[in-house]
Amino acid sequence: MTLNQAIKILSETGIESAAYDARELFKLYCPEPVMMNTFCDDPRLILAVERRAKREPLQYIIGSVGFYREEYRVTPDCLIPRADTETLVDYAVKNLPEGAHFIDLCTGSGCVAISTLKNTKNTSALAVDISSAALTIARENAERNDVSGRIEFLEADVFGEAACGEVFAVLSNPPYVSDSAYEALEGEIFHEPKIAFVGGRDGGDFYRALTPKYKKQIKSDGFIAYEIGYDQSEMLKSIAKENGMTCEIIKDLSGNDRVAVLKIRN
Repeated sequence: MTLNQAIKILSETGIESAAYDARELFKLYCPEPVMMNTFCDDPRLILAVERRAKREPLQYIIGSVGFYREEYRVTPDCLIPRADTETLVDYAVKNLPEGAHFIDLCTGSGCVAISTLKNTKNTSALAVDISSAALTIARENAERNDVSGRIEFLEADVFGEAACGEVFAVLSNPPYVSDSAYEALEGEIFHEPKIAFVGGRDGGDFYRALTPKYKKQIKSDGFIAYEIGYDQSEMLKSIAKENGMTCEIIKDLSGNDRVAVLKIRN
């Protein structure tokens, strides 16, 4: 198979990033510089192209993804870290004081907690997820990024009892896609764990449940920071108001509403 043939195969399945994806797969198994006519008959490459043609995410096939300033191992047991979520991490990095303790709810691969720890001084974290398989990946990622001594992991349902004592901040990229919107997403999404996407009829189940529970856990000058959907800012403002909190909306690099920061109203 040549690179050009691989691109053609992926293009025919409707993959817009066919050229990029094919080149990345060739880099894994081809020892020479990759050109359009580069030929590789490694069975692993052929299998990888077949997997991508079936719309399996490239990140799962490669096994890792860059996020913020770090590298993360990913498997189908966890959500693939996305650039949108870097907005949440960036806010935390800029607003957590030195030595702060925070909690990361629905941690998945651990990317939010780990990148926040990696880029702040003397902070510590508790990372919570209901999936033991996801937590296995998160622990590996903590070791890979040299923060395993500053993070604890807890397998728990975040809808249950609050999972921490007093913390400076609560961070979360919870499931926030509505039931109907989920069915209309691109094919790659259905290779990722559905539990990490769907947040109920309007996508707001987690925000409504977590806010009253965890506002009691944050310090008076602390905050709750959620990743949100581009059309959910009014929902979060309403939830904040109901809980006696303020709500600031942070936009991502594309100009979409992406993070809701809730603080106790003084």
